[in-house]
Amino acid sequence: MRYSWIQNGNANFRSLYPGYSTYIFNTGNGAYDINGTNSSTTAGITLASTGNPDLKWETTYQNNIGVDMQFLGGALTLSADYYIKKTKDMLTIPPALDVAGENAAIWLNTGDMKNTGWEVQLGYISPKYGDFSWSGNINLSQYKNKLVTLNNRQEFIGGDQRLIPGQPMGVYFGYVCDGIFQNDEQVANHASQTGAAPGRLIYRDLDGNGVINEADRCIIGDPNPDLSMGINLAFKYKAFTLDMFFAGDFGFDIQNHMKRQLLSMSYSNLATNRGADILNAWTPTNTGSNIPAVSLTDDNNESRFSTYYVENGSYMKMKYLKLSYSLPKHIIGKIGARNLDVYGQVENVFTITDYTGLDPELLPAEYGARIDNGAYPRPRTFTLGLNLQF
Repeated sequence: MRYSWIQNGNANFRSLYPGYSTYIFNTGNGAYDINGTNSSTTAGITLASTGNPDLKWETTYQNNIGVDMQFLGGALTLSADYYIKKTKDMLTIPPALDVAGENAAIWLNTGDMKNTGWEVQLGYISPKYGDFSWSGNINLSQYKNKLVTLNNRQEFIGGDQRLIPGQPMGVYFGYVCDGIFQNDEQVANHASQTGAAPGRLIYRDLDGNGVINEADRCIIGDPNPDLSMGINLAFKYKAFTLDMFFAGDFGFDIQNHMKRQLLSMSYSNLATNRGADILNAWTPTNTGSNIPAVSLTDDNNESRFSTYYVENGSYMKMKYLKLSYSLPKHIIGKIGARNLDVYGQVENVFTITDYTGLDPELLPAEYGARIDNGAYPRPRTFTLGLNLQF
């Protein structure tokens, strides 16, 4: 059994001197006239940032309890952990009132965050079955986070990706899309929506006031996975060894912003490429399509962030596959070596996913959001090599 208690500080500010007011020297735009000539063209100094002398580090407290077990003479191992992690005095910059003057916003210790999670690792080493043996290891983990408090000046931070008290980090905020208008009667019976017409996207009237506006936005996605998994397998037969590694995240959402570019003729400019799927866009004779009708104008404001651009990013990948062969000792001993392996390896072998973008394995952006802006997918690589030990 294991138990640990940890306290860490974080001073990772996005500015160099948040505790001090800083000034910049301007020519022709000086709020404080150094020469005293009262001229708007003379050199002067302006406030660059307002400091907060009472600022302190964020503090994180973590409690962790775990257990390590072995069975079958050590052939089967199990390790499990559960943790509770709380962060106090998070660093934020709440907006300042306009009457406070230029650069009046300051860093403050305001927010609290709570994270809970668990991790289980199970490993097995088989006995030898003649010349064959195998081993495996599976790792499962899950975490839940929640912004407990923010500050007394803001209800949230962010735009399409937000920090909202009571919600996980980086939730997506936008409109709910309910498909495509099929006919004029459906348009007439829907809430007032500027640009509504057959072939255009339908947005849900959440507040029931009969008008589609910003009040109809809500939380429409979560970038945090429900479960993460990794699997290592190794199979050995005589001098041959086959290694493979799988990894996956499940139950998280991706903002697929590339759909704006690939499935709309009105987004960006006409000189840029579109996806081949746009050839299957909605028409009066192709009403089963989930792609809006082709249009050179965005009268329906379909570039707005909505569930149309949010997809389940769950995936499982074979990260690598490696086959190696160990040359016999009596051969490599002639050159004074202890071991010589010849191997071939493939990385990023395949991906299983329903995500329509190029690659669901995206690095988290601001607030932990996963945003696909057309990042180049991880390449499949092939490697041949030698591993020589003396």
